[in-house]
Amino acid sequence: MNQLQQILFFRTSNANVIKIRGMVTAIVWTILIAGAATWTAHQARRQALQLAETEAKISLAKDLAFRKWASKRGNMYLLQGPLVTPSPFLNHVPDRDIKSTEGHGLTLKNPAMIMNEITGEAPQLYGVRTRITSRLYLNPVDAPDAWEQTALFIVEGTREDYHGLVTIDGKPHLRMMQPMIMEQSCLKCHAWTGIKVGDLRGGTDVSIPLEPFYAAAWAQTQGVLVSYAALWLLGITAIGFITRRTMVLEVERCDREGQMRDKNLQLETEVTERKNLENELRNSHRHLLNIIDFLPDATLIIDREGRVVVWSRELARLTGVPPETMMGKGDFEYALPFYGRRRPMLIDLVLNPNVEVEEQNYEGFTRTGDIVHGECFAPGLGSDAVYLTSSACVLRDSKGEVVGAIECIRDTSDQMKAQRRIKLLAKIFNESGEAIVITDSENRIIETNRAFEQFTGYVRDEALGKNPRILKSGVEDKTFYETMWRSILETNYWQGEIWDKRKDGTLYPKWLTITAIRGRGNLITNYFASFSDITQRKEAERRIEQLAHTDTLTSLPNRHTLVERLSQALEQAKRGSHQLAVFFVDLDRFKTINDTLGHHVGDLLLKEVAARLKSSLRAEDIVARFGGDEFVVVQPQIRSQIEPAHLAEKILQTVSAPYFLDNNTVYTSPSIGISVFPHDGASVSELFKNADIAMYHAKSAGRNTYQMFTREMHTAARQRLAMENNLRSAITNDEFVLHYQPQVEAATGKVVGFEALVRWLSPEAGLVSPERFISIAEETGLILEIGRHVFEMACEQAAKWKKAAVPFEKISVNLSARQLQQPELPEMLAGIMARYEVEPGMIELEVTESMTMERPVESIRILGVLKSMGIDLAIDDFGTGYSSLSYLKLFPVDKLKIDRSFVKDIEVDPDDAAIASATIAMAHSLGKKVVAEGVETAAQLEFLVQHGCDIIQGYLFSKPLSADDAVEYLHTL
Repeated sequence: MNQLQQILFFRTSNANVIKIRGMVTAIVWTILIAGAATWTAHQARRQALQLAETEAKISLAKDLAFRKWASKRGNMYLLQGPLVTPSPFLNHVPDRDIKSTEGHGLTLKNPAMIMNEITGEAPQLYGVRTRITSRLYLNPVDAPDAWEQTALFIVEGTREDYHGLVTIDGKPHLRMMQPMIMEQSCLKCHAWTGIKVGDLRGGTDVSIPLEPFYAAAWAQTQGVLVSYAALWLLGITAIGFITRRTMVLEVERCDREGQMRDKNLQLETEVTERKNLENELRNSHRHLLNIIDFLPDATLIIDREGRVVVWSRELARLTGVPPETMMGKGDFEYALPFYGRRRPMLIDLVLNPNVEVEEQNYEGFTRTGDIVHGECFAPGLGSDAVYLTSSACVLRDSKGEVVGAIECIRDTSDQMKAQRRIKLLAKIFNESGEAIVITDSENRIIETNRAFEQFTGYVRDEALGKNPRILKSGVEDKTFYETMWRSILETNYWQGEIWDKRKDGTLYPKWLTITAIRGRGNLITNYFASFSDITQRKEAERRIEQLAHTDTLTSLPNRHTLVERLSQALEQAKRGSHQLAVFFVDLDRFKTINDTLGHHVGDLLLKEVAARLKSSLRAEDIVARFGGDEFVVVQPQIRSQIEPAHLAEKILQTVSAPYFLDNNTVYTSPSIGISVFPHDGASVSELFKNADIAMYHAKSAGRNTYQMFTREMHTAARQRLAMENNLRSAITNDEFVLHYQPQVEAATGKVVGFEALVRWLSPEAGLVSPERFISIAEETGLILEIGRHVFEMACEQAAKWKKAAVPFEKISVNLSARQLQQPELPEMLAGIMARYEVEPGMIELEVTESMTMERPVESIRILGVLKSMGIDLAIDDFGTGYSSLSYLKLFPVDKLKIDRSFVKDIEVDPDDAAIASATIAMAHSLGKKVVAEGVETAAQLEFLVQHGCDIIQGYLFSKPLSADDAVEYLHTL
């Protein structure tokens, strides 16, 4: 039956194939005939266009022939009459109109005009139209239309005929233009155009209607099409006959083959059944392998001897080992890619039920009959151990005998990481220091964390399902919440500070962030909010704000706050047209107290002074710490300058009272400078500056007093500033010189040294005495540079005199208080002396009594170092300070210099005489020499010699001399 069906199938199939071939042949024949007919019609139409183009050329040739004929014979004069009138477009031709010999009037006509008139009068044959157009024209009729403009542009370049298809009155036309060239004979009428001979003057164009030509072509085409139709019909008939005959022959052939197949049908059936069975087995095996290869799990199958029979594609991808490498391998070799060593795998454990899972270092595995399942790490699958989930099962045949085992392995590392990440996020969510709230689209709470309970007092179960408005404090108004929700709905985000209420009713500030989470269709599905209690931060901000505006030591307003409040008070004073006073209060001797008793006592003193200042003021007055030991007091409104004076006296009395601090009785006093608005300044900076100037004048006046600012103080301050600037220039320009005053031994009259006295040789002011600039240099610190320079000049001069063998003995150089406070002073002086190769014995340093007592312990140390270097030391201006005899005996000095104030009246003032004689006696008892400076009279000299003074210095012997004059002075002795 199957064989018969197959024969019938083949016969039917072959017949269908023959039928299809016949149909394809008929279609191809039809396409060929149709193509030939189409080509023929196209050629007929093309020939019609060629005929029309020929007709156009003939028409243009006629026109050209006429114009050539006329051009050779010149223009034509025609007898004027009803049909011939003078042309207004030839008015520029002088002999347009002439008289014949018979007296008849003749008028000039050029070929173009004649052609136009002929064309206009002649009937249009089949719609053919001819016209002349010009580039430049007088007659508007000759103006080119749009097509003619394009044609003129083209023929000007090509000088050849141009044609194209156009539509005129809705009908197709062939339009052709012939170029018209300027010739010599044309100049009579057309010279006015300026076109040169040989250039394009215009064109003659003709329009040929195409309908007659198309009609003739169509008539020809119809006859050809009838012929093609007959030919097509004949071909189709032949194809049908041949196809039918071929089908009959094919059916007969199939019948014969069927008879032959019937004879072998039985034998083939048996062979086919066997092959089909084998194929089915192979296909089943192949399908099984394909299924295993396409499983998402890596699959391993071994036989009962432990040899690999299936190593799936996913397993090859997971391990990087191709199947052909691993097929047939046993002895646990298939474990190498997973663990890097031979060891039983899960598939081996399922084959051996007696092996316990724990014994093979598996954790979390379970065994259920023939199935073992579990998870483990495979360290051999990469730098990071891969986490595997495996299931293994025994394979049995139909008799229940074990034939092998299968293991399905899945890489679950990503799932493991995802689970860990989820656990980590959950832990972060719950352990976060910020409270977290998640609500649904209706703003109902669906989740909270532990910090939420800590901040709000609501446990999770209490909060679930509630609206977060249960935390609303009522501090913020409706506008605040409208703005917040507008931001959330428009930008999906809001962040800011808000006050909330805890479960117990207490209010607290928090920093809140709300994020809208959107899902499909951009619809909000949840709201995520996190917040933190910022109570401590707000307190810290308040503290920072307080620190920014308050002095931490005294709790008074600091300079920044003072400027703000004074600016406000100043604006009020300007608007109210009243006066305002600013006090600069500086504590006298504060540095000494601080250095002597310590910074702790100094801080206590500043706090106590601040308290006393506050107690001395009215409620509306301002007191602030300006910096260091300076305070500023402001009276925002005063009626006269008497009020600041009264307040200043009150402050003097209050602040000058003794202080009892840390078991010490401390005395200080204020120096006060006062400036008044609007007389002494209209701005904060001016009032500060002028009060500061007045305060310095108070200090100069002896301290513990006050000074009202005056314009003279301002002038003095400006002069002082100018002096400071000039001093800086003097240092840069090396304008200082040294003069040397001899020091004479009283007993012998021998010069035993010179004191180097600095002078400023100013280009503007000439020689400036040190009394005018030393104090400013001390205050500004410029004395350090000046002192170093003076010492260098003295050493340089000593070196020169030594080289010249001048018997100068030694040079005395004065040290300033600032220099004595420099720890590196000895090293600096030693370096200068070494540079100039000056021996220490050639130099003597003088320090004043007052500077040694400012820091006596440090002074003793530094003087001791200088003395150990071999430098002689002297205390200058002795008797003017308050030196303690206990310190004096510790100072490693060689000489005491009696100040000139005691020498001046020594012969007439018993007190000065007593002080001088006592100083000489005391110095000698301590083993020190005495130098008296400022000696100007013989009586002074006699007194000093009688009382044993060792060295005399003064104008009695010599004024300070230049270096050259000092050498000359030595030579005169």
